[in-house]
Amino acid sequence: MDKQLFDTQRNHQNIFYRKLSKRTLLTNWLAILTANLLSPNLEAKTVKKETNKEKNTSRNIHEYYMRLAIKEGKNVPKYPFGAVIVNRLTGEIVSKGYNQSTHNPILHGEIVAINNCAKHKIKILWSELDLYSTAEPCPMCQSAIEWAGIKNVYYGSSIPFLQGLKWEQINIRAQEVSDRTPFRNTKIIGGLLEGECNKLFLTA
Repeated sequence: MDKQLFDTQRNHQNIFYRKLSKRTLLTNWLAILTANLLSPNLEAKTVKKETNKEKNTSRNIHEYYMRLAIKEGKNVPKYPFGAVIVNRLTGEIVSKGYNQSTHNPILHGEIVAINNCAKHKIKILWSELDLYSTAEPCPMCQSAIEWAGIKNVYYGSSIPFLQGLKWEQINIRAQEVSDRTPFRNTKIIGGLLEGECNKLFLTA
């Protein structure tokens, strides 16, 4: 009688543990499945957050350099064309310039900055450089940029905006000069701190 009771209890225990094992296995499987389903979403959100952060950091850097160009432009309030040349690999500000056309008609801010760079940075690799200008480079300045081999150009105020204020401007956009230069691949980005740059010319 005791043996039968013992066998019965053991059978109940075996059944219980088998059910428990199945339940545990199912729970673990569901946990793994849920984790796999959620992980891509979490990873995507993390990547998106990092990408937005990188974009914000990049924009802040470009705005910093443009504000230096604005500062250069303020050296001549009546002709607030300022330019800064930056080594984009190191972040070094290699040259600055502002409009000096009252002394020499071709000394626009970009030309002065390029001349200063050539004078003081003889061994510079021009393809590593970016130029920031308070206004869209005129055909003369953009041509000089192409000949120099400067890779990227960032400007604030556009040529059409300056024309609207009755500034004398040759009616050829910087992008057109770049497009007609087959031996270069210059990237031109306009509208950087456009409001602050426009204000310079509105009050000039």
